[in-house]
Amino acid sequence: MSKKPAEIPALSAAYVAGGRNALASHYDDWAATYDQDNAAGGFRLPILAAALLARYVPVDDRPILDAGCGTGLAGDNLAILGYRNLVGIDLSPAMLAQAAKLGLYGRLAVMALGEPLAFPDETFGAVIATGVFTEGHAPHASFDELIRVTAKGGYLVFNVREEVYEEQGFRQRQEAMEAEGRWRLRERSDRFRPFTVAETHLVARLFAYEVL
Repeated sequence: MSKKPAEIPALSAAYVAGGRNALASHYDDWAATYDQDNAAGGFRLPILAAALLARYVPVDDRPILDAGCGTGLAGDNLAILGYRNLVGIDLSPAMLAQAAKLGLYGRLAVMALGEPLAFPDETFGAVIATGVFTEGHAPHASFDELIRVTAKGGYLVFNVREEVYEEQGFRQRQEAMEAEGRWRLRERSDRFRPFTVAETHLVARLFAYEVL
């Protein structure tokens, strides 16, 4: 008899929180142990996403938006690679408070993907978004605003959970936006497991798009 994969209970609960306010409240409650829980589960997504961004985005003074930054796991990896001008947004104030402790972000603000973002057009040289395009989280409508706030020639690097990509309109929306000339796919990873210890049934892909 096969053994059931280990779970991260708070992660499973996040997928079914239901709506922005409930999701923000859930992440507020989880913020204090979020890093430890994910580390114990072998969470490697922020490292891989930062590495993919570094393949396309030079280290310079252009600001990078960490969209759905949580406690700052992706931003921490970007800072190690030399990126310094980081801005983070998240729907959870408690998660942002944890990110602030890193001392890496020039600005942190409460904003929700899928809603208008309080930034001028073409503010950022790149956007990174990890773990937000998954079950019960940010919709593919988020791409419109992320493209708007990214400079032409800049990059959007993000992951999408595989079932969400195939079954919730992400594939169609991403391909349609490329056909419309809004962005160009530069890289799509093979399927991989974001977690290596717990939640090993989950599968995702990473994408790198150049904004046109």
